[in-house]
Formats: sequence, C-alpha cells, structure tokens
Amino acid sequence: MSEIRDIITDTLQDREVTFGDDCVALRTSTYFKAEIEPVADMELNVTLGRDPRESVIFHIRDRVVSATLNLNDLVTALGSTFRILRRSDNPISTQVDFGAMKITNKDVI
Repeated sequence: MSEIRDIITDTLQDREVTFGDDCVALRTSTYFKAEIEPVADMELNVTLGRDPRESVIFHIRDRVVSATLNLNDLVTALGSTFRILRRSDNPISTQVDFGAMKITNKDVI
C-alpha cells in the first residue's frame, strides 16, 4: 500500500472514532461504526413521484463488517431503522458505501 493511502486510511479511522455513529445490523446482530451522510431531497425523486422517506449513505471503513451486509438488510442507527438498498465497493476506496432508506411504521419489514 502506498504511503498516501496509509495516511488516508489512518485519517478515516480517526474520523470514524470521532464522528462515527453506532450502528447494528439486525440480521447478524453485528455492532459497527459508520459515518452517516444524509442524501439531498432531490435524489429522492422516483418515477412514481417524490418519496418522502429519508435516505442516507453509510460509510463503513471495516471491510469485514461490510462483507456481512446484504441488500435489504436492516440497520439501526440514530434511533431509526434503515433498509440497505445499494452498495458501492470500489476497491480503490478505503470505505464501503451503502445507500439506505429510513423505514417507517407504515413500511412492511
């Protein structure tokens, strides 16, 4: 691994410890830390109309935990439950990103 990649990895690890939120994958009962980024409302537009549910991106540095998460898995974080809808695992990136949508009491789990 290059020196700059080592620096980036160390920086992300420090950032995760400071700013990462506690999360739990419900299917596996795995606890992990993730940086949670809200997705702008304009990205919630769908062909059938606007989807009012909140969407987020979980940025997970731990690739072992990331490997256990599947599409449609439920994750709790920040007092809410989210369904994993997409995964971005670029081997060059130091994190795996998961797009997720908040599940409400009206949604079928």
